Amino acid sequence: MRKRDLAILMLSAVAIFFSLQHEGDFSFREAWFHLSEEYPIKYEAERLPPPIVADLNGDGKREILVATHDAKIQVLEPHASRVDEGFSEARVLAEVTLLPDKIRIASGRRAVAMAAGVIDRTYKRGQLEKQVIVVVTSGWSVMCFDHNLKKLWETNLQEDFPHNAHHREIAISIRNYTLKHGDTGLVIVGGRMEMQSHLYVDPFEEIGMADKNAEQHRRSANEKEASENSGTVDLRHFSFYAFAGRTGVLRWSRKNENIQAHSSDASELIPQHNYKLDVNALNSRHPGEFECREFRESILGVMPHHWDRREDTLLKLVHFRRHKRKALKKTPGKATNNPFHKPEENHPPGKDSTKKISNFIGKAAKYAGSAKPKKSLTYVPTITNYTQLWWVPNVVVAHQKEGIEAVHLASGRTICKLHLQEGGLHADINGDGVLDHVQVVGGNGAEQTVVSGSMELLRPCWAVATSGVPVREQLFNASICHHSPFNLFQHGEFSRSFGRTLDVNSLEVATPILIPRSDGHRHRKGSHGDVVFLTNRGEVTSYSPGLHGHDAVWQWQLLTGATWSNLPSPSGMMEAGMVVPTLKAFSLRVHDHQQLILAAGDQEAVVLSPGGSLLTSISLPVPPTHALICEDFTNDRLTDLILVTSNGVYGYVQTRQPGALFFSTLVGCLLVVMGVIFVSQHLNSIKGKPRVLTGQQ
Repeated sequence: MRKRDLAILMLSAVAIFFSLQHEGDFSFREAWFHLSEEYPIKYEAERLPPPIVADLNGDGKREILVATHDAKIQVLEPHASRVDEGFSEARVLAEVTLLPDKIRIASGRRAVAMAAGVIDRTYKRGQLEKQVIVVVTSGWSVMCFDHNLKKLWETNLQEDFPHNAHHREIAISIRNYTLKHGDTGLVIVGGRMEMQSHLYVDPFEEIGMADKNAEQHRRSANEKEASENSGTVDLRHFSFYAFAGRTGVLRWSRKNENIQAHSSDASELIPQHNYKLDVNALNSRHPGEFECREFRESILGVMPHHWDRREDTLLKLVHFRRHKRKALKKTPGKATNNPFHKPEENHPPGKDSTKKISNFIGKAAKYAGSAKPKKSLTYVPTITNYTQLWWVPNVVVAHQKEGIEAVHLASGRTICKLHLQEGGLHADINGDGVLDHVQVVGGNGAEQTVVSGSMELLRPCWAVATSGVPVREQLFNASICHHSPFNLFQHGEFSRSFGRTLDVNSLEVATPILIPRSDGHRHRKGSHGDVVFLTNRGEVTSYSPGLHGHDAVWQWQLLTGATWSNLPSPSGMMEAGMVVPTLKAFSLRVHDHQQLILAAGDQEAVVLSPGGSLLTSISLPVPPTHALICEDFTNDRLTDLILVTSNGVYGYVQTRQPGALFFSTLVGCLLVVMGVIFVSQHLNSIKGKPRVLTGQQ
């Protein structure tokens, strides 16, 4: 090998090395901001909904919708170009007021939830998809605006709820499906109200309201009187309303829970009929869990589930299927004694199943017919009680504070309701097809949280994972604070005091998340992965499920700058300047399956890899009042960040380092040069060789 070739190879190796070192570097730069007047928030019900990112007119440029305390919705234009000098003020494109047209009364007109979506069906490629905006106010006014902020319709549902209640849960779903011929789109609003005891100024009025509530509670206990008062809403239950997207006509509503336990399964609640039923299982079972067992695979498909605040309430339109039971094998000479779930015999009339030749010809014809190219169906049918297409949703699933509830999309009837313990993460973390629950608490809530399936109090700095609903077994019990070297003293009483130098009374934790982890086997989406924890000291800890799904294997722990501190406050109240931490999984690119970890405190946010390495950090100018929003507002298919604070909204744009592109181009050029040199030398060597004559001996 010549020295020239060796030098080229060495230069190529150096270029490849630097290219690999700089490949994938990214950062989040300060882009834009929009300030608003600071409004003192004393109660959690006064919080505004988080901003949403949507392309309203379908021109390829996304706008940001922000709600204000003076009952307005503003449309902001984020900067498309990457700004390196710092924040610059975003331009307000338009705004619309939520006050009534004739009487300008601000009471009950503050936005508590808003969403944007498409209600029109598109049958041509390239057709612009214009979106509508749906807003729900604190006075239960549901308003719909088009892409030009022109009001399409408005309806008020305040008469179904008491006036001294606030929205504890609220969510909106906008889709282009229809429930009746002639409609355009579907808007579903779901929420649950909660009494505001702090609004009772007069103590005599408070006593009167307490007596009235007690009387209503006694009436709801009676089935006959509850059926007579079906027009009133029970505040303990989640209410649903389905509207036609273009006109706002009410298609169905579900104000009270109308689920009943199955007769065959209800007998299991009686101890005489089920000798395995203990007191804990008797108290933990609720009507509706038996119906959810029939949809166990569909329930796992909508996981993971967690609920911390009002904006965590979600409505999803999915397709539910009943659990398929395995067909029973027939043993010759033995009759089947179990008549339940007997597989149906497939004997079509006029066809003899005993002839093998005819069966083979029939299968070949069926296979040939299925191999024909099928045209894509652009027609979306109207959803009715008889719609059974797998790609058309048939239920709306609500992620609530109390758990999961599935409502039939065509009729509004509750199909199943799965009660889940409040707090923590509900997901199939070990991939065994059983729903698990991961719990972790800070020092403030340690005296109030009980481990699922037991009477033991959950201690700070410790995470407990249980399996099954109701709980069948405990998976692991691991520490999330100051992990000991070489994973020693992880379990036991000695480990609870090992390395603990800080007071656990001030400890706060975020809801854990699940990061998918590949182990060579195929798992359902949203199941089997590493569980990541975050404390207010900036400690990020990762555990993976152990062998056979039991125990936990410590992966890594990293001390970051995502720290925060909040003072304890009564239930329903918020102290001034309360910080809402962020711990979520997100992708750097839109529709990318590789997920990273985003953790944020009051002054800094960090992005971590699933392996525990720090990728980048972001400085926050003001403590966040909502979790960081991960959306692509520049429409470059790169995920950007939005920070919501008490005095405004800030946008961070994702930028890529140009070094990786430069070195990749250099490597490509060097490879081309090496190829040209190799080919030229090979041709010259062939021309320089003397020809051997065949006639010479």
